[in-house]
Amino acid sequence: MGLPLPLPIRLTWTRSNLEKVKSLHLPVEGLLVPIPIRRSLAEHNELPGPLCGKRINRPTSDSSCSNLLKHAASCVKKKHDQDHTRTLGSLGVTGTGDIDPREVTQKCAIWCAEAARPFSALEDNSLKSILHPTVLKNLPNRRMVSKAIHVFYTVVQEAFKLELKSHTGALYLGLDAWQSPNGFDILGIVVYWLNERAGLQSMPLDFIKLSRSHTGKYLAETVQLVVEKFGIASKIYGIVSDNASNNEVMVNELKNLKWPHFKGQPQWIRCFAHILNLIAKAILRPFGPQKRNQKETSDLADRSESDSETESSDCEEQIALYTKGSEVVISDSEDNDLGDSDGITKEADSEELDTNDIQQLSDEDEDVDKYTSSSCRQTLTKFRAIARKLKKSPNSKATFIKLCIEKKCDKPHTIERDVCTRWNSTLIQLNSIIRCHSAIIEWQKDKKYGLARKYQINERDIKLAIDLAAILQPLLEITLQVSLAGSPRLSHVVVFIDQITEHLSTIIAQESYAPVLRNACRGGLQLTNKYYTLTDCSPLYRVAMILHPSFKDEYFKIAGWDQKWIDDAISHTREMWINHYKPKPIPTASKSVDPKSKHPTGFLSQLGAASAARSGNSSTDPLDIWLSGALVLDGSDPIDALEWWLQQKRGGNTYGGLLTMALDVLSCPVF
Repeated sequence: MGLPLPLPIRLTWTRSNLEKVKSLHLPVEGLLVPIPIRRSLAEHNELPGPLCGKRINRPTSDSSCSNLLKHAASCVKKKHDQDHTRTLGSLGVTGTGDIDPREVTQKCAIWCAEAARPFSALEDNSLKSILHPTVLKNLPNRRMVSKAIHVFYTVVQEAFKLELKSHTGALYLGLDAWQSPNGFDILGIVVYWLNERAGLQSMPLDFIKLSRSHTGKYLAETVQLVVEKFGIASKIYGIVSDNASNNEVMVNELKNLKWPHFKGQPQWIRCFAHILNLIAKAILRPFGPQKRNQKETSDLADRSESDSETESSDCEEQIALYTKGSEVVISDSEDNDLGDSDGITKEADSEELDTNDIQQLSDEDEDVDKYTSSSCRQTLTKFRAIARKLKKSPNSKATFIKLCIEKKCDKPHTIERDVCTRWNSTLIQLNSIIRCHSAIIEWQKDKKYGLARKYQINERDIKLAIDLAAILQPLLEITLQVSLAGSPRLSHVVVFIDQITEHLSTIIAQESYAPVLRNACRGGLQLTNKYYTLTDCSPLYRVAMILHPSFKDEYFKIAGWDQKWIDDAISHTREMWINHYKPKPIPTASKSVDPKSKHPTGFLSQLGAASAARSGNSSTDPLDIWLSGALVLDGSDPIDALEWWLQQKRGGNTYGGLLTMALDVLSCPVF
């Protein structure tokens, strides 16, 4: 009888005809529900449709149901069509709404800027196919996007100026220079500050394209322009950068500007992550290629620039991670402008150390020692050859991964590359060799996809990788700690240097390590000691230790510092507090002396002196009270000093001005 009718049809009947409807034996009868209607329609039937709800009137004398079935079928068909042609709106999706054509350029600029997308991405045909018609009609070109981003920066800059102007604490600048892939020399300037609600904050102030030789004076002029543009000269408490010689000149030039809180060298913080990298360089230097002269290194740099992917046939030239031989050698002389034409900064670090500079070297015996400088150099050459082979040959890579699975090696099943400009990449490669060594031993023997015999490794090479990784591992762990976002760690620099010193000294003292490894550690220790002494140039390191609730002066005593050094650290802290943070005394009204009062006599007269003597035993000086207090620890571990001081501020404990001083000093970054 036509289409199925899943829903009943409400048929309205008069009460007098109810019995007549029940007597009808029609297929439509089960779909009709009789209900009473108004008396004025007593002579007609009123039938609401099954889906549409439309009422159908018909004479009660008409017993035919053909029209009813026809109407019901049309309702079902309409419902069927609606189920198969649903719109997003019927499912609750509201869509993008109306797009203002004037906002298209703004939204496109934000889309490119937030993820550093190329401006040409907007011209991609596949992207255009999914864009809104209004966007397509008003899509900006590259120049318009670039201009819009500059406008955004100007607008945000004005708002950021107001935020920095309202900030009442210390501000620190972070400086770094590098060369972009398209050959531009860029100086990046970042500001760091403490937001009591959100913690440590950082924001790029500006990126300046350097147009002249990067002398310290030119860098100082550039920094001065940016600082004055934002109006924050009176709030700069320190500058963080690497230890390049032109940075040292820059700091001295900025000192002459007489900013209120910046005094030059004492407020210059060396980037500690950079120091860790230099220590790793010093350790690995004996295993790199021989020292080249200026002309040879310049030629090598030219070859590298012409084709960065070209692999030298001599792998020994490729193992120069952290070695000077793989980098452009730049003169340390500040007056030699030509010396900086190929680089961004002039290094003043003593990474020029060679075996003649390291004291108390152990003698190497090729017949007795399991490692020598030459054998270690050859081993690292083999490791680089393995990484290069697996990168260049997909078939070798597939065979290697299959063997890793069979040998149940830990993932990832890959050998990382050792890249000269990537920190800790030598250690990362060593760890990957150790992780997959069983598969490497099997894979390298494959005649089709394996290695040439001279690059095949053995158990001695694996043992060297394990020993060398053990030496470098603490440097990687500390680098990761100081690289955490929002972690100042200024108070931990001295602790980290002590840990490195103890680690390297322990290896040097152990006869179980080969002389070549102990000599390498001596080079690293010598550079570590150099930077340990540089912490004496800035009192901020020791002040941060004194104001750390888990360290105070107790750490210096446990570490075996000379008492004079400890006294100097306390003296620097007291001097900074007196000059900048000591609260001004609150004047009190003088009490009038009652002329009738009598002075006590006898034993009573001695009570006042005894009370004064007892009170004299406990100093009222805030710094003395702070140092005499107990250490605050999380079990046996140091707590987060900055968070602890913020909690004290919320509780209203100022510690006589030490609170503000601690927040300013401990918010100083080291990376």
